[in-house]
Amino acid sequence: MAGSGVAKQLFACNFEVFGRVQGVFFRKYTEQEAKRLGVRGWCMNTRDETVKGQLEAPLAELNEMKHWLQTKGSPSSKISKAEFSPAQEIDGYTFTSFAIKR
Repeated sequence: MAGSGVAKQLFACNFEVFGRVQGVFFRKYTEQEAKRLGVRGWCMNTRDETVKGQLEAPLAELNEMKHWLQTKGSPSSKISKAEFSPAQEIDGYTFTSFAIKR
């Protein structure tokens, strides 16, 4: 059968989320959402009081995660904007899971 056993195309992008995203468990909720969706990568706080990171996933899951980062975040966060690099196709995962960098 055509398409059976073929791995899904994977994509990667960088992100940075602006607003009230530190001290509101934003990274913890981001990690939970990424794991729920099967997205791999990482996130960390920056000195500029943003949260940035990398995402790796099939396109549908990547887009769902991007939407979550733009519109939801943690319950106490106030997202003013989220920026994403263009999604690049990758040959395979470079991360084994999603992690919080400190």
